[in-house]
Amino acid sequence: MSDKALRVLVAAGDERFRGALGELAEASRSLLPTQIEVEQVSSLGAVRERLGAWAPDVLILDWYLAAADVLTAIQELALEYPGLRTLVLLPDSGREYREAAWNAGACACVPRDRIDPEWLQAILCVMNRAKEREEKIRRQVA
Repeated sequence: MSDKALRVLVAAGDERFRGALGELAEASRSLLPTQIEVEQVSSLGAVRERLGAWAPDVLILDWYLAAADVLTAIQELALEYPGLRTLVLLPDSGREYREAAWNAGACACVPRDRIDPEWLQAILCVMNRAKEREEKIRRQVA
């Protein structure tokens, strides 16, 4: 297991929803086999600022934060931060956006109304394992 905590950046414009996501991520903390750090931001500009300064491993991105520009934002962030794993929270009726988000570079997608602590814990655990494998490969190659 990595000594480094899994860093999770929660990005949502709506303050109540962002707070609820932060609470879900915090609730997942007790279920994960690793340390987790959670920060929250409310704009794409703040996402970019925190990515550069804090270097999170996982971005939980609410579709409504960028709306029409969310796919472009996902693509740009995937190119700029190749190690970042993005979880996109789709509109409640937005299952049709899943493939587009995946093609843009998202690692996982879920409708906003379907996210719960156990699902989030499972996704964060998978993303943490992927991070650990990548770190191991980098050490072996170096």
